[in-house]
Amino acid sequence: MMLELAVGDAYGAGFEYIDEAAVRKFNDLSSYRKHEKYDIGNGRYTDDTQMSTAIAELLVEGKEWTQLNIANKFVECFKRDEREGYAGRFYQFLQEVKTGEEFLQRIHADSDKSGAAMRASPIGFLSDIDYVKKYSAIQSKLTHDTSLGINAAIASALMSHYFIYELGDKKDLGKFLESQVHGNWNEPWIGKVGARGYMSVKAAITAIKEEKSLLVF
Repeated sequence: MMLELAVGDAYGAGFEYIDEAAVRKFNDLSSYRKHEKYDIGNGRYTDDTQMSTAIAELLVEGKEWTQLNIANKFVECFKRDEREGYAGRFYQFLQEVKTGEEFLQRIHADSDKSGAAMRASPIGFLSDIDYVKKYSAIQSKLTHDTSLGINAAIASALMSHYFIYELGDKKDLGKFLESQVHGNWNEPWIGKVGARGYMSVKAAITAIKEEKSLLVF
């Protein structure tokens, strides 16, 4: 799954928040595109994969799931492979902090955007749904300690859990999420996707339920 996340992230990076006409012209799966803003090159994954990797590594290592251990892993993964793609102030923040303890002391964890949801997928490998929800909430609170941010992260992790453990058909994904975490997850997303986390998650659910191909116009 991590490989697929990285590939999708690297491909999608070239189209994030750019002009719709450019998306329609170049989104044909023929090649990677460089993002107009970030100088990370073609076919390079972004912060979403880097932070997902941190989450996955901590799960594999089996360390206690605490905010300090998660923060240490976020800093470790960033320092060994610094790359653009993070929000500007957060990128500068990660360049400045040296430890997880400093991360926790200085972070302003009031975002309701998509970052916590984008890195939550590896948590879906946990076999216990209650732990999926608990671990997702804990990692979200480091940076997205808002109801919208936390619920989006939980829903994101439960999406991968749903398919990894074959809990149902894709058409029932939204209903399953609504049974586990607050939100109108079964309601189709229509229109542009903004920065808030629930928007990205709902759009992803809609695409999974309604489409049969990776190439969607």
